[in-house]
Amino acid sequence: MSLYNKIINEAIYAFQDEKILNIISEITGIKGLEADKKLYAGGLSIMERGDFLNPHIDNSHNIKREKYRRLNILYYVTPNWCIENGGNFELWDAEVKHQKTIVSKFNRIVLMETTQDSWHSVSKVLTTLPRYCVSNYYFSKNSPNKNNNKYFHVTSFTGRPEENFKRVYGSVDNYFRNKISIILKAGRGKKLINEKK
Repeated sequence: MSLYNKIINEAIYAFQDEKILNIISEITGIKGLEADKKLYAGGLSIMERGDFLNPHIDNSHNIKREKYRRLNILYYVTPNWCIENGGNFELWDAEVKHQKTIVSKFNRIVLMETTQDSWHSVSKVLTTLPRYCVSNYYFSKNSPNKNNNKYFHVTSFTGRPEENFKRVYGSVDNYFRNKISIILKAGRGKKLINEKK
């Protein structure tokens, strides 16, 4: 599969179509959803042998911090993918103690709510085949918390249940990065947004 596959690239923006937004809004009950035309942390991702993502929560806002990140839609596009290949999506409970694996199989769509405790990860890729995934985020002006309570956090990582050091280090690292980001109003990846849309 080519990184520049026309159909794959068209799929990235197809998920931003107003008809799709309306369907997703109807399914989730979330009103006022907006697509991210600049693809801040979205687009096509590739994971190769040995790549993985530890449990993490995505940052809470869009790049200007004026809207809450509400949903992440993942569309897996590598043919013939199976659980034995690794590189599978994992959802965790709020304490990051128990997870559920969702195989990143071809043509599967996963729609995930992004909140302060929507911990998720990707298991290590065990095959020489690259795993491709199209992702888009949806935003709204309203907080996902009950009573519309406001909050802010950066992308925050932790360790898996057996990784005690990573869990402690992650807590400290997340705390300081969050404080610095709030004080300096700084963010990562601002140069990586898509200016064409």
